[in-house]
Amino acid sequence: MRTNLRITAAATTALIAALSLSACGSDSGSKASDKAASKPSASAPASSGTDGGAQGASTGGDSAGTTGGTGGTSGGSGSTTGGHSTAKPAKSNGKQSGGQSGSGSSKRVTCTGSNMKLTATPISRPINHILLTATNTGKTTCNAYDAPAIKFSNAQSPIPVDKDTIPQAVVTLAPGQSTYAMVRTQGESDGTDPYMTSQVVVYFRGAVGMESVGRSAYASLPKPVGVVDAQAMATYWQSDMSAISAW
Repeated sequence: MRTNLRITAAATTALIAALSLSACGSDSGSKASDKAASKPSASAPASSGTDGGAQGASTGGDSAGTTGGTGGTSGGSGSTTGGHSTAKPAKSNGKQSGGQSGSGSSKRVTCTGSNMKLTATPISRPINHILLTATNTGKTTCNAYDAPAIKFSNAQSPIPVDKDTIPQAVVTLAPGQSTYAMVRTQGESDGTDPYMTSQVVVYFRGAVGMESVGRSAYASLPKPVGVVDAQAMATYWQSDMSAISAW
């Protein structure tokens, strides 16, 4: 009987010891799990910034943009207040384009036989004079420089020009406008016989020097006139006919 009691007591003691060991093991495992959970994972990447600060702050309006850091997105650098952006406009290096220059001046060309219509009209007073009228028939404003280079025959050199008739400014002609020059075909009789001609040839001059440029222009006279080359002379182009009416 005593032997059975001892065996039973020993079995009970062993069972209690086993339960104690199991409880300790469970508690140790739980503590280990808690420690592991409190440590950061080595495989988890550190945050580089997600939607961090905003360079363009927004007050009552649309957001001007956000900057999240290294991996974030960048918005505008100007702030927005009440829906109106205060960002500075980008500087433009481009030049303005347009058909006219900055000063607003229109394009001009040289008056030549290509854009001018020439007429020649003999006048009675003063005698032996011809009035030349050159009209801009082009679509662009042109400049009539200096004086017309006039010839009455193929062998003749251009007749001399009266320096006293130089205008104050270059004659500028809009489309449809005219310029004028007076031509003396001969002077007082000195015994030289004039030759007769019914055509005037005019060469136009350029902006530099007295050279002729472009095409020449021809004008027919209503009737032949007498010309003495040594006595012939012309005026400079004029914008007002009255400036040479008594020449």
